[in-house]
Amino acid sequence: MRKPSVCLFFAVVTAILILSLPQPVVAEVRLFVDRVTVRVDDPTLGQPSILNDFYPKGHRTHNNLALVWNDRSVWVYDIRVHQWMSQDGFAPLSGLLSDELALAWEPGRAAVYDSRDRRWVVSEALPGKIKGPLLSRNMAAMTCTEGFVVYDPLLKAWQTAGNFAVRQAQLGDNLAVAWDEKDAILYDTTVRQWVVKEGIVPQAAIVEPYKVSIYSAEKIYVYDAMTHRWQEGPR
Repeated sequence: MRKPSVCLFFAVVTAILILSLPQPVVAEVRLFVDRVTVRVDDPTLGQPSILNDFYPKGHRTHNNLALVWNDRSVWVYDIRVHQWMSQDGFAPLSGLLSDELALAWEPGRAAVYDSRDRRWVVSEALPGKIKGPLLSRNMAAMTCTEGFVVYDPLLKAWQTAGNFAVRQAQLGDNLAVAWDEKDAILYDTTVRQWVVKEGIVPQAAIVEPYKVSIYSAEKIYVYDAMTHRWQEGPR
């Protein structure tokens, strides 16, 4: 007759022990914007960080990062280091965020903030008009009418493949691929260089951590970044 009471007692004790253990701290950056001011409430710092007289034109938030910009500069706030980092003389059209990177772009340049280095890296002039931005956890890219531009997280620099009319592109954490009507180009961060596959008439691509599969009408072309070799087979 006492067994239910004993079981209940142990259940209560177990629950108390679990609740008494340190709980993980879940924090996410919170951004508040009005006509002239930007305020970040940093949940771990316990006090706001304010940009006065900023006149924001756009903003983004994602997990630990907040991004704001106007026609004079772009700023990113990282709650992991409790700091604002700015790139002056840069007037973004828009921006994107991932866990580690912030990407912003003007009509003719792109800039990426790498939280691991805590600095902005601005590209040279982009090859033609912007068609679209791409952003992953480790890499950033811009597709343009006359080329493909990729941020290499190891070199901390933008790499450009010019004279290439990008049709579509895909981006992973270590590899990026773009293609036009006939050829495909990919950027491999393991060797810090461009790789070209000509005459395959690509239709689509899938990017994995260290592998790119490119699909044509009849074949699948697979690039392995661990061996730096191509394989092909029927589709």
